Amino acid sequence: MKTAAYMIHCLTNMHVGKGDATYEVVDKCVQRDVTTGMPCIYSSSLKGALRQFFSKQGFADIKYVFGSDVSRDVKDESKGNESDNSNEENPKEHSVGNFTFFQANLLAYPVQTTQEGATYILKTNKALQESIKELAKLLSAPFDIEKILPKETKKDLSNEALEQLPVIARNQLDNGKSENLWYEEVVPAESRFVFFVSYDDEEIFAKFDKIIQEKVIQIGANGSIGYGFCKIANVTNPFKK
Repeated sequence: MKTAAYMIHCLTNMHVGKGDATYEVVDKCVQRDVTTGMPCIYSSSLKGALRQFFSKQGFADIKYVFGSDVSRDVKDESKGNESDNSNEENPKEHSVGNFTFFQANLLAYPVQTTQEGATYILKTNKALQESIKELAKLLSAPFDIEKILPKETKKDLSNEALEQLPVIARNQLDNGKSENLWYEEVVPAESRFVFFVSYDDEEIFAKFDKIIQEKVIQIGANGSIGYGFCKIANVTNPFKK
């Protein structure tokens, strides 16, 4: 299998929740890497968001890439309809898909500044870069991190800046009356993530690669209020390997 590297550029704030119950001040926390504690997007969440996007685009090879929508297939069978799953005896067998999607790891993060002419400075650090470089090497998908980030990006991002992400208060109103107030973490707009996709069919990948870069893609919760809108770019050129 070959592997391509992609960069996610957050155009708006993003909240990809980890779904765990919390008893802290923040009610809804974002997903974090279980080893480093850095913000990330779990591969299951990323794959789910991309599958939904490609489904809306009418992508013909969606089952080959992402696998079958098992819940839909089973529902169809329960209604007595013929499932469109190629393996009718066991619809779950092809639910995985032939492309492999890896966790999206944070590469760069915007930090507010009082510098004249700028409202923020994009920052990264060695720890964020090294974890991505190591995975890229293992997957035989090397790329130049220096070239994919803006030239003005600083390399002195502190881990403390990532421990406490921005927190936004959300409120559910009923006829103007507050019924439910909660607080949720967000990864701010202009953040950058990197993820990898391994594939086994270059023709299908070429179509996948074209579509994923053409439009804005929504990832995570609260899309109806503008959260999680991103642009995704291929930062490798797999056809020149």
